[in-house]
Amino acid sequence: MKRGDSGFSLLELMIALVIVASVLAAASTFFISTVRQYKVQTKITESNVEGVIGLELLRQDIESLGFGLPWNNLSAYTESSDPNIAALNETPNAPRAVAGIDCAAFTVNNSDYLVIRSARVGMDNAAGKWTTLSSANIKRNWGSQDDDMDNGDYVVVLSPGTTDSTRQSLAGTSTFAGTGGLVPTETFQTNLVYGIGSASPFRPFNRADYFIADNAAYPTPRHCASNTGVLVKAVIAHDAAGTATLLPLLDCVADMQLVYGVDTDANDILEWQSFPPATAADLRTQFRELHVHILAQVGQRDDSYTYPDATISVGSGGIVNNYNVSGFRNYRWKVYNIVVRPTTLAN
Repeated sequence: MKRGDSGFSLLELMIALVIVASVLAAASTFFISTVRQYKVQTKITESNVEGVIGLELLRQDIESLGFGLPWNNLSAYTESSDPNIAALNETPNAPRAVAGIDCAAFTVNNSDYLVIRSARVGMDNAAGKWTTLSSANIKRNWGSQDDDMDNGDYVVVLSPGTTDSTRQSLAGTSTFAGTGGLVPTETFQTNLVYGIGSASPFRPFNRADYFIADNAAYPTPRHCASNTGVLVKAVIAHDAAGTATLLPLLDCVADMQLVYGVDTDANDILEWQSFPPATAADLRTQFRELHVHILAQVGQRDDSYTYPDATISVGSGGIVNNYNVSGFRNYRWKVYNIVVRPTTLAN
């Protein structure tokens, strides 16, 4: 008996190849979709973490506004030589703890510009540290390397005073080791010493500015929409030009709106406005609350997603910018809201 031939016919092979190709195509589509969704979710998580960290630093800086800021006995001082923000330089007047520009023409999408003056907003190790100085040139030691200043740190020394015209009077600036000439004249008096930084100060405070920088000022990440920039903290250096060092807080930011809550008639009812009181004295008595509203892209472009609205409201207290995102609806958007009542500004 003749054994029959074994194997597959051409038709059977073609059918098998079609089935394998279909399975591979389905698996490939599923894999690509999974990878795409993974990238989307990763970027969303990255944006949320960045928002928590960067905006927490901004919130802490706002809380510290006015910390270690002199009110009286000031001579002329240097701030920033940047012509865009020249109007925010307040020498030789007492510096305001918070200032800003509504709809600054040089920021991304004409968003708002914020200035915080405080010993704490500097980035040097000494910034934010403080101690007391008695008439015997005794500086209180906290007993901690993290809290105590080094002898070479530059400081400002303030006399507390007893009336509004004498309170927070500038006794002078020096290194921490060189405060012998700035001790209080009365034996019962205690001066306050605030750390500034590692360079001799051109102004008796630290200053940081916050704004949305375009790509020319600070590189915008490639995954960001073209209508966004980077929210930065611009630390004003203690040099003659007031050079700004830009530190990124949050990527892909489209808008920032500032709303100031003030009480002009001492009735505990806040009025909302887009600018702070005009003088340091008015600011201390009237300013109560600052709202910072930030519109930012979350994650990256996702062609399978459409943002539900063409405009997004950014603001509060009747001061709102209805930002148009009609050309960018394949991006997810989020409004971050920071509300702070500073505790270091009491008159």
